[in-house]
Amino acid sequence: MMVHVTKFLQQCLRLEEVDKEDNRFLVKAALIIAGIGMLLRIVFWVYTQRYWEDALITCLHSENMASGLGLTHVRPGEPPLHGFTSPLSVLVPLIGDLMRVGFGVEFLKLVSIPASALTVFYMLGICIHKQVRLSAPLSIVAMTFVAVEHHQILWGMAGMETQLAVLILVMSVYYTMTLNVVLLGISLGLCMLVRPDYAFWAIIVGIYVLARQPRSFVKVTGIALAVYLPWIIFTLIYYGSPLPNTIIAKGLGYTKWWEKVDTVDFFAIKRHTWLVLSEQLHVHLGPMFAGHGASLHLFFTNGPESSIANVMFFFAVVGTLMIVFKRQWVLWPLVALVVVYSMYYIYVVPVIFGWYKMPYIATLLILCLWGIQAVTRWIGNATWRTRVEWTYAIVYLGLFISVLPISFYTERMIQQYIENDVRKEAGLYIKAHIKPDEAVGCEPLGYMGYYSRGNIYDWPGLASRTVVAWSEKQPPERRSLENMCKDLQPEYLFLRDMEVLYHFKSNDWIKVNYHVVKVFQVDPENAKKIPWIDRNVDTVFRIYKKNHPDDELPYDANLFPVKPGEPVTDLPPTWSHNT
Repeated sequence: MMVHVTKFLQQCLRLEEVDKEDNRFLVKAALIIAGIGMLLRIVFWVYTQRYWEDALITCLHSENMASGLGLTHVRPGEPPLHGFTSPLSVLVPLIGDLMRVGFGVEFLKLVSIPASALTVFYMLGICIHKQVRLSAPLSIVAMTFVAVEHHQILWGMAGMETQLAVLILVMSVYYTMTLNVVLLGISLGLCMLVRPDYAFWAIIVGIYVLARQPRSFVKVTGIALAVYLPWIIFTLIYYGSPLPNTIIAKGLGYTKWWEKVDTVDFFAIKRHTWLVLSEQLHVHLGPMFAGHGASLHLFFTNGPESSIANVMFFFAVVGTLMIVFKRQWVLWPLVALVVVYSMYYIYVVPVIFGWYKMPYIATLLILCLWGIQAVTRWIGNATWRTRVEWTYAIVYLGLFISVLPISFYTERMIQQYIENDVRKEAGLYIKAHIKPDEAVGCEPLGYMGYYSRGNIYDWPGLASRTVVAWSEKQPPERRSLENMCKDLQPEYLFLRDMEVLYHFKSNDWIKVNYHVVKVFQVDPENAKKIPWIDRNVDTVFRIYKKNHPDDELPYDANLFPVKPGEPVTDLPPTWSHNT
């Protein structure tokens, strides 16, 4: 069997050094780790039945396309809207939906299973590259992390393109190291198809190829364009622009970090830099749980920072410095990738969603391991050096593996008692009551849009021309969910209690113009079954309907949200017959 595996790695993936006797152990290990990674993803899929909110946004496009309604999220009859960012996040599910409408998101999950194994194999290729040569225990860490770390599993197996994004970037890093011209060009084209922001990586690779092998630049570029240009041409013809509406919406609707501070000076930049690095980016190098979406639960630590992740980040800095000062050219593109994306996330991206970071974390881990190896080389005795590295590998990976059961269980509870019982049911309620010319104003688009199939004024307008047009007319300080709903006055509002009670500057306009028709919340008994439920912001929603003169009065005042311990007060006369 090993002969067949080695041939596959050599002939199909073009991995070098896999036939060397010194690497035989790691090739066997990679095969086992890849199998474990695939098995874990199947278990996660079957056990949790997880569907991430944003996966339902993209798969609705593919379902509409397969149903003859166009590659769009909006209602039939309207011009198609480019309401997704990653082309592959829709093109892959489209294959499944063309087989059977509704199978698209499951097909993407199915594809993510072998993709995880390929990710392990490309990690192997990086680790055993003749100019890298990570030790066996450190190579095991790299391969096992991408196979078993919870968030490397979560988003791909919840219906998003995340696993493909990790695979394609790791693959592209490897082919950059080996300068395999054809496969590098293909990988760069796929990079642009899976994440448009991978343009940063494409530029880095272009500079590297020009410096190291200039005669190959035109060929690499030509192959990459051959893969990516058809999509650009399609979007120009079909949507009128290759720029996704999602990018425009996020650029307008999300507050930038410099708009949240009083003064932008050295200390403000320093504080912001470390907060984002330690609490949002490299925190993923330690065991944690991000499945509640809004905030993180950190294992084996107190506070918003992970001491384990901070130590790993220290080794990443050491590894980076060693690569730069020793002029280890083959790893310079990897360093540039991590540095550029760190800057991008810290200073440019206003909201860093968890699935954005998984490819970044996979590449950052390589720098961490390179730094650890640089430090352990100071141990003169080879036997003790190996023992230290194996101890680190077992302890570090053991921490991640030990939290998988509680993490999987929590995902199952979230799906069952929050996503299904709250958000899905709310979407079905709107579907049963909304009229074709009416709209719903809300922040979350996925479940509401997918199950209602209604006209959604989502914030910041990922799939709504109306919301983006409104944002374009507003000064930055007025762009918010509250002002959007207040100005556009859709027939229905789908709002979290925390938004109405704590985030909005005032809810008087809601009391005057709307009344609550339905409350969707997690049953208190079921809430006790969900670990760290305090991290979840989706436990209580209310649907508000616009007031009309012919409504039957009085409205039920007890349905309007109030802060704990406060009575329902100051309701307008339109809520009763006493007008």
